Amino acid sequence: MTARFRLDEQVTIEERTVEKDPEYGTDIEGSEAWVPVADHVWANAQDQLPSRGESTANGVATAVTRTRLRIQNDNRITTAMRVVLHGKGGRIMQIIAGPALLDDRRHVEFMLEGYSHG
Repeated sequence: MTARFRLDEQVTIEERTVEKDPEYGTDIEGSEAWVPVADHVWANAQDQLPSRGESTANGVATAVTRTRLRIQNDNRITTAMRVVLHGKGGRIMQIIAGPALLDDRRHVEFMLEGYSHG
């Protein structure tokens, strides 16, 4: 059976890079940057329904948003990366789980997580 979903969202997958000190091999503070691994690729991004992911700390309401991302298999993508969802206002989300190979063997699914403040 083939997986049925629409690739209707453009996403960019980014990885964090840090410059290393050439003499000591340590991270250079302030040199962190996010660089694209896969830029504006088509995917399917579906938000999970709201649940008990909301909390209030110091008078600031925070809600955890989880999104299921289905994308063509790309072995470069890992849970150390983040995703920019261009169709959802440029929302940036961390990859927290995956990849899970789908039935068609061409697509994989990742779980994303992001935070919103209200």
